[in-house]
Amino acid sequence: MESEVEMTFGNRLALDRTYLAKERTILAYIRTGLALVGLNLVIYEFIEVDLILIFFLSLLSGIPGLIILMYGFYKISIRHREREELEKHFITMGKKDIE
Repeated sequence: MESEVEMTFGNRLALDRTYLAKERTILAYIRTGLALVGLNLVIYEFIEVDLILIFFLSLLSGIPGLIILMYGFYKISIRHREREELEKHFITMGKKDIE
């Protein structure tokens, strides 16, 4: 059985702060992934070393960077869907308060 929680202005602000904190964390994932991919491009373009060393450095920075970047985009798409569901819930709760 679900209990109905009264949505006050303070509760709404707390949910907004939580949402923004999660979004800030996800954006940090994306920023980190982009930095690692950028590091990989710098290594490839400007460092004159053996091809095997470049390949090894690419494995260390490029692949984890791409994985972190994809994870960040995946989580942000999930977060936007959660936000839309939360907004729909607030709209239906607001209509109940008006009636």
